Amino acid sequence: MLAAGKTSNRPPRVVFFIDGFNLYHSVQAAQKLLPEDQLKWLDIPALCRSYLHQIGGGAELSAVHYFTAYAYHLRDKAPEKISRHKAFVRALTARKVKACISQFSPKQVWSHEIERWVGAYEEKETDVAIACSVMGMAMDDELDVAVLVTGDSDFAPVAETFQRRFSKKRILFALPFARGTKRLKQLCPDSFSISKEAYAKHQFPDEVMLPSGKTVTIPPDWKK
Repeated sequence: MLAAGKTSNRPPRVVFFIDGFNLYHSVQAAQKLLPEDQLKWLDIPALCRSYLHQIGGGAELSAVHYFTAYAYHLRDKAPEKISRHKAFVRALTARKVKACISQFSPKQVWSHEIERWVGAYEEKETDVAIACSVMGMAMDDELDVAVLVTGDSDFAPVAETFQRRFSKKRILFALPFARGTKRLKQLCPDSFSISKEAYAKHQFPDEVMLPSGKTVTIPPDWKK
């Protein structure tokens, strides 16, 4: 384990950047293997703190940035999905997570089954938002270590640019369960994998206190 590069005697400041949907699909995969456990009401800050030992040097959690998008295109067919997602984001922000909300945009995709173009939606702007946030915070010297919680190899160029530009800082990946790629691990050897058991261990209480004094409650469909 290597200690993070630092420019002073302070413990390395670590910022986690969460690829929300990549992590969500990981949690879904883990849920199939741990059906008796509740995994979706995930206490992401606690999860991040539990892996600080992987970074070394007395690393301290400086911030957690969570990137996602609300599926408003499902408001008529499945409005409960949006409400569950918003409840989860409220719980995160109550624990001082910065939520960065992008959007879904319509597109046309070719259906081989019916042999014609059909309408679909894709998440837009999230990857670019993560990249800009990582680079911006590094340029402003707001972090010593950037940890990207994603298994998406599209972020390889971000890591390569970061390594060239910020030789005294570190970037690595926290690879969500069942979502990691060899490419990211090869690029950033200090990267580590998140276990499915860690999801089960780090869950919010059923009710999370908001700064207003009100509470946000785990969605009933998620409660075991």
